[in-house]
Amino acid sequence: MSNPVAYGFDALAYLLLFIQLVIVILAVVGAIQTAMTREDAFYVIDRKKMNWIGALAGSAAAILLLAPLGVGFVWIIAAVVVGVYWQDVRPGIREVLGNAQ
Repeated sequence: MSNPVAYGFDALAYLLLFIQLVIVILAVVGAIQTAMTREDAFYVIDRKKMNWIGALAGSAAAILLLAPLGVGFVWIIAAVVVGVYWQDVRPGIREVLGNAQ
């Protein structure tokens, strides 16, 4: 007979793995979009392009390298960085680039 608590912990572990994978994908896509965006768009919204490339790429790398070692809080920090990019920086860039045409 199986232990239902063990199934619960397994389900939680897979959920955490899925969330980390989504954060890595969003960080990589954000870093690529940032690298392909013009520098002056970041200047208008008072952000630094290279800082955001580094933060997003570093978030993805931190999850991929440190999460398997059991450093559990790293994905939370990465999620905050990725969330700030997608909810604050990216809409500002889209607004600037949309008004530039």
